[in-house]
Amino acid sequence: MNRLILTDSTADIPANIVKNLGIEVLPVNVVLDGKTYKDGVDINIMEFYENYEKYKTMHTEAIPYQEYALKFMQLKSRYDQILIIHCSSALSETYNTALKVCNEFKDNKCKVEIIDSRSCSMGFGVAVIEAAKEFKAGKEFGSVVYKVNQMLSSTASYLAIPTLKYLRKRKKIGGFKSLMGMTLGVKPVLGFEDGKLAVKTRLFGKQPNMILSMLDMIKQDISGSPITLAIAHGRDLNVVINLKNVFEETFDCREVFRTYFGPSIAINAGPEAIGVMYYKH
Repeated sequence: MNRLILTDSTADIPANIVKNLGIEVLPVNVVLDGKTYKDGVDINIMEFYENYEKYKTMHTEAIPYQEYALKFMQLKSRYDQILIIHCSSALSETYNTALKVCNEFKDNKCKVEIIDSRSCSMGFGVAVIEAAKEFKAGKEFGSVVYKVNQMLSSTASYLAIPTLKYLRKRKKIGGFKSLMGMTLGVKPVLGFEDGKLAVKTRLFGKQPNMILSMLDMIKQDISGSPITLAIAHGRDLNVVINLKNVFEETFDCREVFRTYFGPSIAINAGPEAIGVMYYKH
C-alpha cells in the first residue's frame, strides 16, 4: 500500500528530514517587491535573510487553487492513502484550498484525511515528522490520524521577538494593538491561541535570551513530561546552541530538531525571532 504525508512549506521541516521520510511539501508563495517566488524552490532561506532589509514590501500567499488541484490529482493517482496536514487556517488559506480540492476531486480509490494544525512552523512540523515515521513503521491510517491530532493538542509554541522594529508592520498577531503604545524596549513573546498568533507575555529590559527568561513558566507547563523539542530561528544563531544545551540539561528531551524560520514567520515576526516548540509526551 502506497501512503503519503502531504504538508506545506510553512512547517519549516529541515530538508534532510523531508527527503529521508519521503514527505511531500507544497511551497507557499513569497512575494518580495512584487515578484513571486516559491518558498524553498525559487528562493532559499539564506538568500531571503541576506536580503531581508532590502525588500520594500513582502508577504506570503497561500498555494493557488489550480496548483493545488493539479498536484493533488497527480498524487491521488499514485497513492492509496494521503494524510494532509497544513498551517493554521486562521493564518493561511491553504487548508481551505485543500478542502475544496479534495471535495471536488475525491474518489474511492484514494483515502484522504485533511488536518488543520491550528499552528505554524515546527509547532505542527513535529507532528508531520512523527506521522511520516508512523507510516514507515506500518501503523494503521486511523491510528496515525489520531496520533497527529493528539500531538497537535499537546504541543506548545513560544516565539520570542527581540524588537518591535519589524513587528510594528504586521497585522496577523492578536493583541498587536496593545504593543503599539509601548517603547521599543518591550519584547513580546507570542504563542498560538485558537490557531492565531497572540501576545502571551511581555518582557522588558535586556534579555539576551528571552526564552530562557521564561524558563520557570515553561517548566510549569512541561511539569516533568518527556518532550520532543524544536528550536526555530532566523539569522541570529548566537543563542541557539546555548538554548539547546539548557533545554537538554533541564528537560527529558527525547528528540531535538533545529531549523530556520521560513518566510511565513520571518515576514511577520522579523529576522531575529527565536522559537521554541515542544510536544509533551
